[in-house]
Amino acid sequence: FEGEADCATCHAGFLLASHAFENNGLVFANGDSGRARITQNPEDFGKFRVPSLRNVALTAPYMHDGRLSTLEVVVEHYDRGGANVRGQHPAVRPLGLTAMEKTNLIAFLESLTDASVRTGLDNP
Repeated sequence: FEGEADCATCHAGFLLASHAFENNGLVFANGDSGRARITQNPEDFGKFRVPSLRNVALTAPYMHDGRLSTLEVVVEHYDRGGANVRGQHPAVRPLGLTAMEKTNLIAFLESLTDASVRTGLDNP
């Protein structure tokens, strides 16, 4: 997360989110240009707010449009380095993670789930 995969570049701090607008390497379809739709700045094409990773195991499907169904698919997207699209954040690059590194990364992401949310309890 903080090492080879470099997820903490964008997912940092207490909420594991920068709340900045970044391009995560998705190919955009259906006329959704991201932040550029609001700012009219071509440099904002494909940029969306970086979400918190807290409770991420409970928030499928993933990405702004729900196109990635599981955390495994999300990790594969980032391991490939995204789609090498215009304006893609430099941290989104081919990673070459091993199967064990991917498994460990997914386990870490799943560990970010608050126990009270997971069990439905108000007071854990």
